[in-house]
Amino acid sequence: MKTQLSAIGLALAAACANAPQQQTASAAFEDCAAYNPAMEITDRFMQTFNARDMEGWEATYHFPHVRIASGEVSVLPEAGMRTDTFDRLVETGWDRSAWLSREVVQCGPDKAHLATVFVRYRADGSELSRFDSMYIVEFKNGRWGITGRSSFAP
Repeated sequence: MKTQLSAIGLALAAACANAPQQQTASAAFEDCAAYNPAMEITDRFMQTFNARDMEGWEATYHFPHVRIASGEVSVLPEAGMRTDTFDRLVETGWDRSAWLSREVVQCGPDKAHLATVFVRYRADGSELSRFDSMYIVEFKNGRWGITGRSSFAP
C-alpha cells in the first residue's frame, strides 16, 4: 500500500512540475477558462459539506480522489467509501465550515490549483480551527471536479 501511495504522491508532484509555466497571481487568472468553474465547484463542495450531504459532497470529487492530510495520503477509489466524516467532526465541536480565502495560484484551460484557508466553526459561531490547504480542480470525464486536496487539517 505504501508503494502505491508513494507512486500517487510522485505522480501528483510530476503533474505539477510538468504543468505549463504560468503566472501565479489570482487576479491574473480571472480570464482563465478554469477560474470560474474552480470557484463554483469549491463553493458547491463547501455547501454540500455544511449540509452534511455526503452524496452531494462526493459529487464534487473526481475519483480516484486524493487527500493529503495528517501525515497520510488517502485515496478514495470511488464514492461511498466514507461514512463517518460528519459524525467525527461533530464530536470535535464542529457545526459548519467556511472559506476564509481562496486564490487561484495556477490555471489552465482544464485545471486550476487553489490555495485556500478554511475555518471550522462551533454552533455559537466561535472559531474552532482554521487550516491552509491546496485544491486541484480539473475538467475531465465531461465535468469539473476536485481531483485532490492537501491540507494541514487532521
